[in-house]
Amino acid sequence: MSEGNRMEKHRPAFYLTGKVEDYMSESAVTIGEDTPLEEAVEAFARHHFHGMPVVNRRGEVVGILRDSDLLSMFARRDLAVAVARRVSDIMFTPPLTIAPQDSVQKALERMFSEQTRILAVIDRERRALAVITRTDLMKAIRCKQEAE
Repeated sequence: MSEGNRMEKHRPAFYLTGKVEDYMSESAVTIGEDTPLEEAVEAFARHHFHGMPVVNRRGEVVGILRDSDLLSMFARRDLAVAVARRVSDIMFTPPLTIAPQDSVQKALERMFSEQTRILAVIDRERRALAVITRTDLMKAIRCKQEAE
Protein backbone atom coordinates (compact mmCIF):
# COMPACT_ATOMS: atom_id res chain seq x y z
CA MET A 1 0.00 0.00 0.00
CA SER A 2 1.42 3.37 -0.94
CA GLU A 3 1.84 6.18 1.52
CA GLY A 4 -0.99 8.21 -0.05
CA ASN A 5 -3.50 5.34 0.09
CA ARG A 6 -2.98 4.44 3.74
CA MET A 7 -6.18 4.93 5.75
CA GLU A 8 -5.50 6.98 8.82
CA LYS A 9 -7.26 5.70 11.93
CA HIS A 10 -8.97 8.17 14.22
CA ARG A 11 -10.03 7.72 17.81
CA PRO A 12 -12.28 10.04 19.77
CA ALA A 13 -10.75 12.24 22.42
CA PHE A 14 -13.10 13.69 24.99
CA TYR A 15 -12.46 16.86 26.94
CA LEU A 16 -14.27 19.56 28.92
CA THR A 17 -14.27 23.11 27.71
CA GLY A 18 -15.59 26.43 28.91
CA LYS A 19 -16.30 28.43 32.01
CA VAL A 20 -18.92 27.85 34.69
CA GLU A 21 -20.84 30.90 33.43
CA ASP A 22 -21.27 29.17 30.06
CA TYR A 23 -23.22 26.25 31.56
CA MET A 24 -24.72 27.40 34.88
CA SER A 25 -28.46 27.80 35.38
CA GLU A 26 -30.00 31.12 34.43
CA SER A 27 -30.72 31.99 38.06
CA ALA A 28 -30.56 30.45 41.50
CA VAL A 29 -33.55 29.34 43.50
CA THR A 30 -32.40 29.77 47.08
CA ILE A 31 -33.83 28.84 50.44
CA GLY A 32 -33.44 30.69 53.74
CA GLU A 33 -31.50 29.12 56.57
CA ASP A 34 -34.47 29.63 58.92
CA THR A 35 -36.95 27.95 56.56
CA PRO A 36 -38.92 25.11 58.18
CA LEU A 37 -38.02 21.69 56.78
CA GLU A 38 -41.62 21.13 55.67
CA GLU A 39 -41.27 24.07 53.26
CA ALA A 40 -37.89 22.76 52.06
CA VAL A 41 -39.43 19.39 51.20
CA GLU A 42 -42.20 21.16 49.27
CA ALA A 43 -39.63 23.26 47.37
CA PHE A 44 -37.66 20.17 46.33
CA ALA A 45 -40.82 18.45 45.15
CA ARG A 46 -42.01 21.54 43.25
CA HIS A 47 -38.73 22.31 41.48
CA HIS A 48 -37.30 18.76 41.04
CA PHE A 49 -33.90 19.92 42.32
CA HIS A 50 -31.06 17.90 43.80
CA GLY A 51 -29.93 20.87 45.88
CA MET A 52 -30.35 24.55 46.64
CA PRO A 53 -28.08 27.27 47.99
CA VAL A 54 -29.01 28.28 51.54
CA VAL A 55 -28.86 32.00 52.27
CA ASN A 56 -28.85 34.12 55.42
CA ARG A 57 -30.92 37.28 55.90
CA ARG A 58 -28.29 39.34 54.01
CA GLY A 59 -28.60 37.03 51.00
CA GLU A 60 -25.16 35.48 51.45
CA VAL A 61 -24.74 31.78 50.69
CA VAL A 62 -24.09 29.99 54.01
CA GLY A 63 -24.68 26.38 52.99
CA ILE A 64 -26.19 23.95 50.51
CA LEU A 65 -29.29 21.89 51.15
CA ARG A 66 -29.13 18.68 49.13
CA ASP A 67 -31.78 16.07 48.59
CA SER A 68 -29.42 13.63 50.31
CA ASP A 69 -29.43 15.84 53.43
CA LEU A 70 -33.24 15.63 53.60
CA LEU A 71 -33.34 11.90 52.87
CA SER A 72 -30.68 11.18 55.49
CA MET A 73 -33.23 12.13 58.14
CA PHE A 74 -34.98 8.86 57.35
CA ALA A 75 -31.84 6.74 56.98
CA ARG A 76 -30.10 7.78 60.20
CA ARG A 77 -31.43 7.45 63.67
CA ASP A 78 -29.26 9.94 65.53
CA LEU A 79 -30.76 12.51 67.87
CA ALA A 80 -29.45 15.57 65.98
CA VAL A 81 -31.35 14.57 62.85
CA ALA A 82 -34.45 13.55 64.78
CA VAL A 83 -34.84 17.04 66.26
CA ALA A 84 -34.05 18.92 63.03
CA ARG A 85 -36.68 21.56 62.35
CA ARG A 86 -35.05 24.15 60.11
CA VAL A 87 -32.87 24.10 57.01
CA SER A 88 -29.89 25.30 59.09
CA ASP A 89 -30.16 22.11 61.20
CA ILE A 90 -29.26 19.81 58.30
CA MET A 91 -27.68 21.93 55.53
CA PHE A 92 -24.19 21.10 54.32
CA THR A 93 -21.54 23.59 55.46
CA PRO A 94 -19.29 25.20 54.52
CA PRO A 95 -21.16 26.14 51.36
CA LEU A 96 -20.10 24.38 48.17
CA THR A 97 -19.40 27.31 45.86
CA ILE A 98 -17.60 28.30 42.70
CA ALA A 99 -17.12 31.54 40.75
CA PRO A 100 -18.70 32.06 37.32
CA GLN A 101 -15.32 32.66 35.67
CA ASP A 102 -13.86 29.36 36.95
CA SER A 103 -13.37 26.51 34.49
CA VAL A 104 -15.85 23.67 34.20
CA GLN A 105 -12.91 21.34 34.91
CA LYS A 106 -12.49 23.02 38.30
CA ALA A 107 -16.24 22.67 38.96
CA LEU A 108 -16.14 18.97 38.12
CA GLU A 109 -13.11 18.35 40.32
CA ARG A 110 -14.80 20.18 43.19
CA MET A 111 -18.01 18.16 42.79
CA PHE A 112 -16.13 14.88 42.93
CA SER A 113 -13.86 15.88 45.80
CA GLU A 114 -16.89 17.05 47.83
CA GLN A 115 -19.11 14.16 46.65
CA THR A 116 -21.90 16.46 45.53
CA ARG A 117 -23.97 17.03 42.40
CA ILE A 118 -24.41 20.79 42.81
CA LEU A 119 -22.35 23.92 43.43
CA ALA A 120 -23.66 27.41 44.15
CA VAL A 121 -22.25 29.96 41.72
CA ILE A 122 -21.55 33.10 43.75
CA ASP A 123 -20.45 36.68 43.22
CA ARG A 124 -17.82 38.56 45.23
CA GLU A 125 -20.39 39.41 47.94
CA ARG A 126 -21.13 35.66 48.35
CA ARG A 127 -24.60 36.05 46.85
CA ALA A 128 -26.01 33.21 44.73
CA LEU A 129 -26.04 33.97 41.02
CA ALA A 130 -26.97 30.48 39.86
CA VAL A 131 -26.16 26.83 40.40
CA ILE A 132 -24.20 24.37 38.30
CA THR A 133 -24.90 20.65 38.40
CA ARG A 134 -23.33 17.50 37.00
CA THR A 135 -26.05 17.51 34.35
CA ASP A 136 -24.96 21.02 33.31
CA LEU A 137 -21.35 19.82 33.07
CA MET A 138 -22.37 17.04 30.66
CA LYS A 139 -23.10 19.84 28.17
CA ALA A 140 -19.44 20.90 28.35
CA ILE A 141 -18.08 17.59 27.07
CA ARG A 142 -16.63 17.83 23.59
CA CYS A 143 -15.26 15.18 21.30
CA LYS A 144 -12.63 15.51 18.61
CA GLN A 145 -11.14 12.88 16.39
CA GLU A 146 -7.42 12.35 16.84
CA ALA A 147 -5.16 10.49 14.43
CA GLU A 148 -3.59 7.31 15.81
